[in-house]
Amino acid sequence: MKTPDSNVHAKLLQLKRILIRHPHFNTILAEMENCLEESDDYSEPQCMLVTGDTGVGKSRLLETFYSLHPRVINGDHTETPVLLASLPLPATISGFFTAILSFLKAPYPDRGNIEYKHTRLIQLLSRSNTRLIILDEFQHLVERGTVRRIEVVADAIKSLINQTRLPFILVGMPSAAAVLECSPQLAGRFPLRMAISAFNWIEKPADFKRLLSCYEQGLPMDKASGLCDEDMPARFYLATGGNFRSLATLIQKAVRMALMQGCPRIEQTHLVLCFDRYLAQNRKLRANPFSESAEAIEQWVTQLKEARA
Repeated sequence: MKTPDSNVHAKLLQLKRILIRHPHFNTILAEMENCLEESDDYSEPQCMLVTGDTGVGKSRLLETFYSLHPRVINGDHTETPVLLASLPLPATISGFFTAILSFLKAPYPDRGNIEYKHTRLIQLLSRSNTRLIILDEFQHLVERGTVRRIEVVADAIKSLINQTRLPFILVGMPSAAAVLECSPQLAGRFPLRMAISAFNWIEKPADFKRLLSCYEQGLPMDKASGLCDEDMPARFYLATGGNFRSLATLIQKAVRMALMQGCPRIEQTHLVLCFDRYLAQNRKLRANPFSESAEAIEQWVTQLKEARA
């Protein structure tokens, strides 16, 4: 494949900056904003739990929210309005504190015992003017945690909420919700729980078609690629299972291939090749949805609908 010229390179950069926001994405983003802005108006911080399987858009959601509230450097002082850390595996109180200290750029974040880290953390959160803490990969607490460990770390989070009066947003796989079931007191601090799921073209075709339309409008192509034409939504759904990450990968790779070949739009041949190269091994479908006939796709969809009936 040839090296891209400056025009193609600029379009590839534009492709990286495409931000797709679907309605449910915007709803969750708005609730996260409410946690940040409204916590001062209540006696307790407004906390929430966001769950979803791999590839449904959790990382994109967090990146988007964090980009709206980035770090601000004022001379030798750095303000961190939104702190985004990941719970380590295995999850421990010490590892939890170290993860947050690391994000705050604390020197030697793993130094000292739990009490020392806790004291540093409280001081740094105040000094950094932190207003909200996002804790990602929260399912790690369940994956290798005993009931006792879950209770201990959950108590540490609850205590940190009490001491800092900061709202927390916990994010993870669906299994992360089990943590709150093990700690009724912590569960009471998280009344708002929202889930991100894969797009279901079978049950909600309009939502999936709207997503494809958003991509079509943002693509750096000279001509429309027809992502929503005729049976293309069905083909994209069969190829990706409605998984946001898989869909993004497929479209981005197809765009790159088209641009490198000097094509003004994505052709179906690009989608055939990109599915085989980037998705087929994980999807393990009976055929490539982009190389099947219209009749075969219709029959495939009918069988899916009958299986779910």
